[in-house]
Amino acid sequence: MRIVNVENLWKIYGKDKEALKGITFSVNSGEIFSLLGPNGAGKTTTVKILTCMIRPTRGKVEVMGYIVPEQCDKVRERVGIVPQEFQGFSDLTVEENISYFVKLYGGDKSQIEEIMKGLDLLDFRNTKFRNISGGYKRRVAVACSLAGSPRLIFMDEPTVGLDPRSRRSVWETIKRVRDAGVTVLLTTHYLDEAQKLSDRVAVIFDGKIVRLSTPLELMEEFRKQSLEEAYLALMESLGDS
Repeated sequence: MRIVNVENLWKIYGKDKEALKGITFSVNSGEIFSLLGPNGAGKTTTVKILTCMIRPTRGKVEVMGYIVPEQCDKVRERVGIVPQEFQGFSDLTVEENISYFVKLYGGDKSQIEEIMKGLDLLDFRNTKFRNISGGYKRRVAVACSLAGSPRLIFMDEPTVGLDPRSRRSVWETIKRVRDAGVTVLLTTHYLDEAQKLSDRVAVIFDGKIVRLSTPLELMEEFRKQSLEEAYLALMESLGDS
């Protein structure tokens, strides 16, 4: 079942700056789908359109069956977003941060407990947000995005700036979210991350999707042992050194 469907999507800024040039892809329910590409390729623009932050120039966009941008009010109510720079409320505890978002989405206290348990945050429930590690701050960000019981979560560079141990901790968190039946669409610059997590990847280059496959298929295409090597070979073939 498709939870995201994009057909011939264009985004043009001003008179002639083409950020997206007719991209087409879909995301299946229950998978982890990654957008890969160099800076300026169109990843962020794509996510901003899907999360109703900006309007597309033309093309067909459906998120959970709702048309973007016409039904963005419905989309916003049903998706979770983990921004790259999640600040949190530094003087509130972990539980208070999560409670704020649960109340915002009309949830109840039982949901707070369930979310913290699922992300191994119970031991930090009374710890102020400013006093937990970077890896656990990202867990709190994910926890807050789950407040509305979304079926789809967007994650923008979920492990940027984290140390290797914290990155792996967040990877496990993302897998748990997926195993709980939530679809995850993420952007990442870390190719090892995409290889470890992704069911499928879409490689965006110069506003176009140049590959849409599983990590293994991309590795086999270029006869490489890692997604990073295959990605670099693809970029080289496109003239991006």
